Amino acid sequence: DDDDGMFPFGRPRPPPHLIASEQQQLAGTDLSNLLLQGIVPFRSTPASGYETRLKNKNDDSSNAPADPVVVNRRERARIFARMFRAAAGSRPPNRGANVVVTVRHDEVSCAKLQKALFLLGTYYNLFLLIDGSGASLCADGSSGAGIGGGSDGEKERREFIKKMRLEILNQGTAEEDASSKEYKLNADVVPPHRIGVASTSKGRVAFVRQLHGTELVVDFDENVTKELERFGFRVLVYPQAKEGGEGISALGSFLIP
Repeated sequence: DDDDGMFPFGRPRPPPHLIASEQQQLAGTDLSNLLLQGIVPFRSTPASGYETRLKNKNDDSSNAPADPVVVNRRERARIFARMFRAAAGSRPPNRGANVVVTVRHDEVSCAKLQKALFLLGTYYNLFLLIDGSGASLCADGSSGAGIGGGSDGEKERREFIKKMRLEILNQGTAEEDASSKEYKLNADVVPPHRIGVASTSKGRVAFVRQLHGTELVVDFDENVTKELERFGFRVLVYPQAKEGGEGISALGSFLIP
């Protein structure tokens, strides 16, 4: 972009998380050719090589911990065993598949959830949907409790979405430095624009249907499951939270007992 931060008319704007080779950049290649149905493929995102970069960084340290690639492979296998054990013969999607996961807005900071999403996000092209139902406002255009419509309501909805993205990606907090806490989400694992907020099951269904090539959906709502399965989507439903304390994630507890 130019010095003023504006993109001149006619100049293509590549997605911020797309990794192109140096040769492609120097040649001025149309990077839109790298997209698959309008989506940056996993192999072209920072998440695809995140564990390797973490390993290389650890190798340069005198106090290097165990190989994170090997450790994460083992931890991820345990999560897959939990996810797919219910259906006989069910197998996880291949590495790099588009996967959509729904989490509740009041659970995004749960350590178990952060670990599970990190392990999924460094293996799949991960998209997150934050369920905003029960929050003080609704982020899909409808009015929340005490929130009116109009420009004020829209501003508050935008602020809510921004807040959720910051929280789940640990931005602006002491947890933002992921070098020592590899199981904390960050923008390299899940870019902020791949985190949506919806307050209704219809909103989540609409999101998935508009996202081309989704191979797996993980949600807690039976209605979402039934509706998406009608359209041929593969959906894994996880149990809703039991009494476990504020901020305890149902999905995190399900995948990491």
